Amino acid sequence: MALVAGLITFWAIRNDSQTSAAADCPPGAVEIKTAPIPKPEEIELVVLNGTDRDGLAEQAAVQLEDRGFIVTETGDADEDYDGTALVYYGPDQYAAGLHAHAYFYQGHDAFDLDWGDKPITVVLGDDFAEVRSASDARQSFAQGGIGEAPKGTCTVE
Repeated sequence: MALVAGLITFWAIRNDSQTSAAADCPPGAVEIKTAPIPKPEEIELVVLNGTDRDGLAEQAAVQLEDRGFIVTETGDADEDYDGTALVYYGPDQYAAGLHAHAYFYQGHDAFDLDWGDKPITVVLGDDFAEVRSASDARQSFAQGGIGEAPKGTCTVE
């Protein structure tokens, strides 16, 4: 009887659809986790100034920290940026990158399959005015949601 119970348990675990999410991924696709969405207190950011405005990265860092984010570094970007903000992140930070992106009005996300384990990096541009409030960011995130998985990836929860 114990042998039969053991075999049934083994079969149930092996065939559990919750443990085989990757089976739905096409060959070669990179898995990205879409849930849970991390809280700002769990997200580390690097903030770079892509303008000639002095102190912009530090100003944004203070606003991000006020909203709970952990800013590990500020500085100047290698190139200027004309938009509001460009948020770089990779597969390991997918949900966190989308969450951080929601804090920048008309910001753009720059998902990169080859980002590796680098931190989420925000490059501020000429159109940047301020970091959104937490309630505005939540509303923006709720409206935009996770969206479609980037090319070369598949989502798992």
